[in-house]
Amino acid sequence: MTVKPQKFIQVTDCHLFASPDGKLLGMETQSSLDAVLQRVQSEHPDFDFFLGTGDLSQDGSVDSYIRLKDQLDAFGKEQFWLPGNHDHRDNMLKVVSEQKEMVSVVKKGAWQIVLMDSQVPGSVHGRFSDSELQKLETALQAEPDLHTLVTFHHHPIPMDCKWLDNQQIKNSDAFLELVSRYDNVRVLLWGHIHQDSNVMKDGVRYISTPSTCVQFTPKSTDFSVDSVGPGYRWMELYDDGSIQTGVSRVDDIEFEIDYTIKGY
Repeated sequence: MTVKPQKFIQVTDCHLFASPDGKLLGMETQSSLDAVLQRVQSEHPDFDFFLGTGDLSQDGSVDSYIRLKDQLDAFGKEQFWLPGNHDHRDNMLKVVSEQKEMVSVVKKGAWQIVLMDSQVPGSVHGRFSDSELQKLETALQAEPDLHTLVTFHHHPIPMDCKWLDNQQIKNSDAFLELVSRYDNVRVLLWGHIHQDSNVMKDGVRYISTPSTCVQFTPKSTDFSVDSVGPGYRWMELYDDGSIQTGVSRVDDIEFEIDYTIKGY
């Protein structure tokens, strides 16, 4: 009998505002999220949960988190969140709970998902605290027979994108050394860079996901906005430790972008 894989939808870098008509780099981020979620509904009517990997809000407002939670709740699926550099953790916790949506470890079938916080309050770059690294090691030691996906906001490896690579996780060497000591880690998954990437390194998949709003140009030296559409990632986790995954973008709507703005 074929065992049905665990399937999730990753949405990341929504950059919502308190006001639904708030704009990032000229794009109405609520409108772009609406379009992305409509595509999720039409393309993947059957999945198990959402994973929201940071910068869910641009202004960290309670109203933006309420709106996002309500939209995801409408699918009738579980949702799990972690913060990015633009998020306000305390405001997130006025809307969701550390016992439910912002848990540290989610166990699904033959897999565990470890949600890590790479946020450095007041900074754009990422870093894992000692307690976050210990949380990961504890989870890996506790469940050696579970395949593990580790997810967080910032990128742990250079992306050949000079301005973004200045924002990489600052202690990624310590993090990756920890990962290398456990043979049950299968996937590292993040957002932040508003780009799609998927590489295999030493038996581990390193994956980043496009934003549900504005995209950044790959391999750019200076801040640069790409012209490709907003998107999301779907992923299936199989009992043998393998995965299937893909990115879908909204390509049938023309979104307004202000390419003259050189930062966000």
